Amino acid sequence: MKINFAVEVLGEPDEVFPWIDNPEKAMLWQKGVKKGEIIKETPEKIGTTFMEEMEEGGNSLVMHGVITEYIRNKMITFQLESKIHKLDVCYSITGEDDKSVITVESNIRWKFPMNLMSIIFGRKIKEGILKQTESEFAELKRLCEEAKVK
Repeated sequence: MKINFAVEVLGEPDEVFPWIDNPEKAMLWQKGVKKGEIIKETPEKIGTTFMEEMEEGGNSLVMHGVITEYIRNKMITFQLESKIHKLDVCYSITGEDDKSVITVESNIRWKFPMNLMSIIFGRKIKEGILKQTESEFAELKRLCEEAKVK
């Protein structure tokens, strides 16, 4: 299942990117992430491993991840795995004239039994993920632009 979304924000890429690659800042707009921990950090970021605990509707899900690509102020790509799915996620930023476009591209591969459920409820699942992504990006935009004003 592929999920793509983009938003334009006021701010240069070097002002916006820390809201994505800094785990503490990212947790402010990624409302489902309740806890995060860097397991092993590498100086070049690529190969850094981490854990996130997601929570929604009283249910929690632990995800383990690794950063697979990193270009400071431009892109961060990582792989995540949980008991229900594997994800490839890429956040990229392009910008000029004090505006940036933040894009996320995700590829979700469901594990059994979610893979069967996604066959039946795939459209509804995707709509829910897109709605959450839109809400999170609205909060990310607000935080970036609020920080710009200060």
